[in-house]
Amino acid sequence: MTKRPEPYSATIMAILAIAFCAWALLTLPLQGAIVLVLASVLGWSGWMAFSYTRPVKSRKVIAVYLCAVGFQLIHMAEEYTGGFPHEIVELFDSPRDWPMNEFLLVFVFVFGSLYLFAGAGALYRIRVSNFFLWWYALGAGLLNGIAHFVFPIIKGGYFPGLYTAAGHLIMSGLLIYFLIRENRDLKAEEQTAVAPGRSLVG
Repeated sequence: MTKRPEPYSATIMAILAIAFCAWALLTLPLQGAIVLVLASVLGWSGWMAFSYTRPVKSRKVIAVYLCAVGFQLIHMAEEYTGGFPHEIVELFDSPRDWPMNEFLLVFVFVFGSLYLFAGAGALYRIRVSNFFLWWYALGAGLLNGIAHFVFPIIKGGYFPGLYTAAGHLIMSGLLIYFLIRENRDLKAEEQTAVAPGRSLVG
């Protein structure tokens, strides 16, 4: 029988996610903030449903995640060169400015560091680290990739991040697949462990 994990990690990450969402809603252009709020909700929900009780064990999953993080940096390079923060303010005629230095500091340097630290933590099955695997898979990857196909439709032309958006969808799809399969495999291992008398041959 699976031992119920401690509840503190889930509570702490929920509080941090709520604080981040509040900051985004109060300071960023509303449309961009909504994407980040949805990403936080989806990431936390996926983590709780699949990897909280059974943190990732396979290095293949972690390798896919780290490749996705590398691609995230490539994607943000396109956003930077295209002036993404300015463009989204213009697109939605937002009364709030989004300085490029703030965009780089928070979403490239701070989140980039967190992504890498999470990858290292996931190697040791640290529960909190698995949150960031799901944050990318469902939020920064899947949801963000979809949004980057919607923005050009609204604008009627190229929008920064469009060229690399398809890569987000591919990387997030792979990561979601491997994360769900990892959960299934770990469940099977647990069932085998609680039935030692069952023959493993045939």
